[in-house]
Amino acid sequence: MPAQLLSPPPTRTPPASVERFNRALRFQASNQKPEAALEYLQALELNPGYVEAAFNLGVLFQEMGQNAEAVGCYRRALQYKPDFAPAWGNLGVALRNTNQGEEAVASFQQALRLQSGEPGVLNNLGNALLAQQQYAEATACFRDGLRRAPANSGIHLNLGNALRVSGRVGEAVQSLRQAIELRPDYAEAHWDLAFALLLQGDFSQGFQKYEWRWRRPDFPRRSFASPLWLGEDLAGRMLLVHAEQGAGDAIQFVRFVGDLAERGARVLLECPPSLAALFESVSGAHRVIPKGNALPEVDYHVPLLSLPQRLGITIGTIPARTPYLRPPVNHCVVLPFPRDRRDVRLKVGLAWRGNPQHSNDRQRSIPLESLDPLFSLPGVAFYNLQVASGPQFAGEGTSQPSLTPLKGLLHDFADTASVIAQLDLVISADTSVAHLAGALGRPAWVLLPFAPDWRWLLEREDTPWYPTLRLFRQSAPGDWSAVIQRVHDALLA
Repeated sequence: MPAQLLSPPPTRTPPASVERFNRALRFQASNQKPEAALEYLQALELNPGYVEAAFNLGVLFQEMGQNAEAVGCYRRALQYKPDFAPAWGNLGVALRNTNQGEEAVASFQQALRLQSGEPGVLNNLGNALLAQQQYAEATACFRDGLRRAPANSGIHLNLGNALRVSGRVGEAVQSLRQAIELRPDYAEAHWDLAFALLLQGDFSQGFQKYEWRWRRPDFPRRSFASPLWLGEDLAGRMLLVHAEQGAGDAIQFVRFVGDLAERGARVLLECPPSLAALFESVSGAHRVIPKGNALPEVDYHVPLLSLPQRLGITIGTIPARTPYLRPPVNHCVVLPFPRDRRDVRLKVGLAWRGNPQHSNDRQRSIPLESLDPLFSLPGVAFYNLQVASGPQFAGEGTSQPSLTPLKGLLHDFADTASVIAQLDLVISADTSVAHLAGALGRPAWVLLPFAPDWRWLLEREDTPWYPTLRLFRQSAPGDWSAVIQRVHDALLA
């Protein structure tokens, strides 16, 4: 969070405005942010060019998550004081938080011109470039920052992430370890190191570091009366396994429930309601409980994504037996035949977009128009497996005549599983649909960004997680055209 400007106001500022400014500072000191914001606004009404008030108000708006309003405040401060470097820096942060990436880069660059070599500005500029997939430029910024501040653990962490998404995973591991050496309790660095190690296929160390997610503020621990299972004997014990994170994660890791049952556990599986009917088919699950329902007393509990660490899973011991999920018999969705099509030889399901709230969604989701070369293929019927994840996507795909809609047929993952079971192939971005196809043992082609999620490993077209999946990777950041051309050629073949 940007630092607040608490310097005294200029002597020429009207006394009434100064009084409002000082009152705002007192409210800030007691964490009364709305009251402080109101005082700054009133100070600005009395003196529109009060740079300090505009700047501090921008900081307050950012702290309250109102980044668009903060942008206006910093622009106002810069209107009266164009060489005010902290305002350019804070403006860059606010612009980045409102998805104005190019403008954020320009703002940080201006701050750097005014504060040449400032490590904090170099760090922020690097992060903005990283979000724009300008990996080489971001890496150079972080290295420059570390030359000036070699003990800055945050810049070591950001350099590690830039190296990882650039494909230089070995160097990324070194940089992240350096961040941890400087700050041993740095949960963010341990967590990011987990991704780098897992991407390398080092599951033993990677899943151990993955447990650091619980020390991050955005991973609040749930409270249970039962103790956390750390690997104790499960024979005759009741174990609650509770799903966490996204639907794709739950589908991928639910395979381990069978291993727990083989150890003698009676497994209660808690999951989102949208997965409950599908997860009834999981081998070893004594009972499936939709999240929100009352939970019975158990001997232990364990988060679903902690199971690989507890079970000592390595890349060579992944239980890849498929299918481990099956469509429920009472969720039989009749697949509609495309209208006016008599040449259909191949039925293909498409999913091109993931949850927009996902941190990497901008890189992993594919614009629908990028798939246009596929729709002209003869003999192929395409089905829309896309479930709208927000009102802005509700009608997406309906204007593509070659894409048969399934609107009103897909209510949960059991319905989607029923449709996938009737298809010849699924083509998907890195979404829950790809995991579902793999868990059902159905053929699927997964289209991956240049910097893939850890589970897809590096430089391979197959995956040890799902034997029926084939991976198509970007060879350059943001370049979907080459990926779609390879998919086009593979469909022809």
